[in-house]
Amino acid sequence: MLAPLSCDDAQRLRDFFREANFTYEHFKRDPALPEYPRRPGYHLQALLERTSDSTTTNMLVRWFYLGVTQERDSVAHLLPEPTLSIMLKAGMMNQDGSRLIPAVMLTPWRDKLFAADMVARMHSEHSADVVLWPNPTTLLLQHFSIHKPSRDTLDLGTGCGVHAILAAEYSERVCATDLNPRAEQFVAFNAQLNNVNKVEYLFGDTFEPVKGRTFDSILANPPFFVTPTSTKLFCENEMELDEYCRRVVREAAEHLNEGGYFQAVMEWVQVRGQKWQERLEEWLDGTHCDAWIVRGYDRDAAGYAQMRIGETRSPEEAACKFQQWMAYYRERGVEEIHGGLFAMRRRSGRNWLRIEEATAGDKEPFGDSILELFATQDILATHPRDDELLSMKPCLSPQARLEQRSRVEGGKWIPTSLVLQLTGGVPAKQAVERGVAEFLGQCDGSKTLEELAQGLGTQVNASPEEVRQQCCAVVRRLAQQRFLQIFR
Repeated sequence: MLAPLSCDDAQRLRDFFREANFTYEHFKRDPALPEYPRRPGYHLQALLERTSDSTTTNMLVRWFYLGVTQERDSVAHLLPEPTLSIMLKAGMMNQDGSRLIPAVMLTPWRDKLFAADMVARMHSEHSADVVLWPNPTTLLLQHFSIHKPSRDTLDLGTGCGVHAILAAEYSERVCATDLNPRAEQFVAFNAQLNNVNKVEYLFGDTFEPVKGRTFDSILANPPFFVTPTSTKLFCENEMELDEYCRRVVREAAEHLNEGGYFQAVMEWVQVRGQKWQERLEEWLDGTHCDAWIVRGYDRDAAGYAQMRIGETRSPEEAACKFQQWMAYYRERGVEEIHGGLFAMRRRSGRNWLRIEEATAGDKEPFGDSILELFATQDILATHPRDDELLSMKPCLSPQARLEQRSRVEGGKWIPTSLVLQLTGGVPAKQAVERGVAEFLGQCDGSKTLEELAQGLGTQVNASPEEVRQQCCAVVRRLAQQRFLQIFR
């Protein structure tokens, strides 16, 4: 069990890990470190070889990232006795004779450190209540999340508290909830370790701990796996198929303030006789929320079962589990399982829904683009007429790039097509004609669409009315596809 840290002890630990270069920047630079062992023994020998030099950084990586026991005498010259005393007292490490045994996994994240269970626990008899370390899904939700000022933020299914602690940077108050009773000690410890004092922790199922409360921002990385089992709290739930995700979506809408955002990573199914898009439309019906959904991947039932079982079960369990899972899917008519990102905003009035198919990136934050999309979609929804749109100012996204494709003909490169692309968080691409590309180059947010249409009208053989209509059509289409932002 982790014990509370005093302010002084937490500061000493932060200073020690920073000076030892056990940092996010170091982990990003070292290609070996992201290859942590997903199960005991996985890549371990190669990682031990790469961390064999007797340095403080390697000592910490071996303990708190690889989970390797080390002899006290062999590291005494690298670890000050007062620092070791803090680690032992806090429960980060246990001592058995001369052996120092790590009790937590530590992951650097930006300027912070997060403690969670060791990887080995997931594949042990104690896996049911494992508190997961920051992982690719955590990173995706963090990059997806909107970091605008918030009075009250909720981290639903907080785990070790990553989103709650990071949200404290832009929130007046943060509440973290989880159904796993072991999560509380990790959230409290990580808040103290990172000098964050505004995170409230509540234990309970989904929104029950915050009944009657509303929030400006809700972040959720819920246990969304579509499985016939519910033994692993961090990824499985007791409800049929994707009903838990549906529950989270519909209850989240009830706990949002007007203008508040809900953002989550989720999975859903396509069953025989129903399109997956129709399923999501039903989830959102009557929620009084606008929504943008990005489907990032899909798997057939067999492929999904194989993937998820491999992630959470030992090879010995996998064979028997696969047949159990497939029988579950067949009985319920599951054809595919899809996954992606949800963004919802509570808003009075007629609501809109956007569904896209794209693979969101995890290299850099893209929360600002979510706000831009919602603002542009609002303008398109509330100003349907051309005369209204002509008074707006279109602006090409700063992430837009134009690619020219050519072929060789007669010994020369002949341009064949132009492709407009969006780089960054949620990529997109669209073939465009040269005239459209040149028009988009003029869309810098300084001129109204009417002014741009007038300028274009002097260069083409068409009536002013035809030019305005074509400009409006182009702007609407490319704004829908996120290539253009629209300002009043």
